[in-house]
Amino acid sequence: MKKLLIFFLALAVVVAISLPSLAQEKVEGKVAALNKVEKKITINGTEYSLSNKAAQVTVKIGDLVQATAEGNTIIKLGVLK
Repeated sequence: MKKLLIFFLALAVVVAISLPSLAQEKVEGKVAALNKVEKKITINGTEYSLSNKAAQVTVKIGDLVQATAEGNTIIKLGVLK
């Protein structure tokens, strides 16, 4: 019984660690609006919040970007050439 409990506890830890990576979404498109003060960006008509790291990336309206979003927050942002 004790071994079974340890197994399920370990399984729960593994699932908890892997869930955030499953919730990530790739976003690619044109920047339609940008507000660095409020840390907001609109890509392809969808508004996202910017993480502190993503807010440091130099982008401007009209740039083609590739991003990784967790929920409604952009965590990684890059400009496509």
